[in-house]
Amino acid sequence: MFQRQRIGHSTGYLTDESKMTGHADNVLLPYSEQELREILRVYNSKGTPVTVAAMRTGVSGGSVPKGGDVLSLEHMKGVLGVGKDERGYFLRVLPCTTLREIDETLARRSFSSLEDVTEGACESLANEPEAYFYPVDPTEMEGSIGGNIATNASGPRTYRYGPTRDWIRRIKVVMADGALAEVVRGEQKAEGRRMGFAAGRNYYSFDLPGYDFNSSVKNAAGPRISEDMDLLDLFIGSEGIFGVVSEADIYLAPRHPLVSNVLFFPDDGSALAAVKEIRSDSRIDPEFLEFMDARSIELVRSRKKADPLSIRIPDLPDEAGSALFFDLPDDGSLDARYAALEEVAKRHGSSLEASWCGHEDSDRERMRELRHSIPETIFEYVASLKGEMPKIHKLGSDMSVPDEAADEMMAFYRMKLEEAGLEYCMFGHIGDNHPHVEIVLKSMDEFERAKAIYEEFAAKAVELGGSPSAEHGIGKIKTRYMELLYGRKGVEELRKVKSVLDPNWILCPGNLVGRSNEISDSDKAGAGHLRGIRGRERVAGEGRGALDTGPVLRACPDEGAFD
Repeated sequence: MFQRQRIGHSTGYLTDESKMTGHADNVLLPYSEQELREILRVYNSKGTPVTVAAMRTGVSGGSVPKGGDVLSLEHMKGVLGVGKDERGYFLRVLPCTTLREIDETLARRSFSSLEDVTEGACESLANEPEAYFYPVDPTEMEGSIGGNIATNASGPRTYRYGPTRDWIRRIKVVMADGALAEVVRGEQKAEGRRMGFAAGRNYYSFDLPGYDFNSSVKNAAGPRISEDMDLLDLFIGSEGIFGVVSEADIYLAPRHPLVSNVLFFPDDGSALAAVKEIRSDSRIDPEFLEFMDARSIELVRSRKKADPLSIRIPDLPDEAGSALFFDLPDDGSLDARYAALEEVAKRHGSSLEASWCGHEDSDRERMRELRHSIPETIFEYVASLKGEMPKIHKLGSDMSVPDEAADEMMAFYRMKLEEAGLEYCMFGHIGDNHPHVEIVLKSMDEFERAKAIYEEFAAKAVELGGSPSAEHGIGKIKTRYMELLYGRKGVEELRKVKSVLDPNWILCPGNLVGRSNEISDSDKAGAGHLRGIRGRERVAGEGRGALDTGPVLRACPDEGAFD
């Protein structure tokens, strides 16, 4: 038995932070893994698509439905338990558990109400002399673990800690037909380019795509494909098209004291020159390195002038023309770090005296607010245009390139945008050569021109050995980038994998590899097969009659219940 409710026209279930809008008939609200499995069995038997959603904080349209129903995991949340293995401590969590909930659970340092996944783990973690934290920081504390796994989310701390993939120990995945798979890092691997695994009574066997995932740069364009790959990496970054995560184990790291800093520079060139020195100086070694260009600084100034209470930060220095935001570890070497940093600052027209520094949580939070007020201001502006221009949505670049190509990529951004006469700002993860370029749109004409320019940005990033999607995933907005990166053959090979794992193409239609109606019969043929383990052979797509009898649905409210 599961809950299904009609979706009203103004409900949040039809959009995400991209401000893209979709359409769907109902929202499905499982409260447990069993209800989730029941939903997928019924919907697979009918061939009805479902778009998986959680907190809807994505910016690529991945949780925006294009027909069918929405499968919202919002009630499947909470920290279940604590475990410890040879790598260290981990938490067991439900898929819609947010980063904030995880942070708050760990901050309390009391785990007696949680399950011991391994004997004595709760008491052991509580008695550790230092606190622990989940180090992946996609900048959105209300984002869910399931969503982060689906997109291999990352953020500023990827610079030191790597993306979501590096911190996942185990997941449980509900397949399209309701079968359940438990996937543990290191336990199930491909043989060359051939993958096989069991889920309930099913056994899935298929060829992997022939391309190799680019791990040399920050990259969130699909799953990490390679020879002899780990099965876990097939689901991480797959954006819900292969299965739905119902539980996850996430590794933790010891928390150490940090000091936050905002270093102001006279112009963008000075700040970017300083970035190179900071990255190459092992004495400084920041946790992350974030850039705010001159236009971003002016955007913050304008917002603060218009509404002084909207951003809880001091006035920016008059001479500030650009800025870098970063944390330094307070590990006994802080004096040496600042001595080295002062040398860099002076060489590039900055100084520690004219910059911000704080180790108190309140000070550090204000510096974070400065950085995050930039995209927040742009999101709010784009949302304000939806009434007049309903088809408009946020457009921001999400490209990364290798170190040696960083200058060329930055110059390319500026050249193209200035040629087009578009207003823009650049900010974000400069430590990974991954700044966001946001165009401040004013009309649908600018929107169309901006889309064409972003295509050129993506092509340039790939040409330089980078990724067209470094952290936000592909979703529905950027599916054309998959072919740009992996070629038509690579995308077709991913579609063949989907045709084995989700033969009716019900899961997250439109994400990552497009929709089922884009698949030719020849694409579907020869990819692999699904076999019933207990002696019952069937090819993908057959045997649906056994699932025709569905569960009793809870009462459905009238249309508009979610208005």
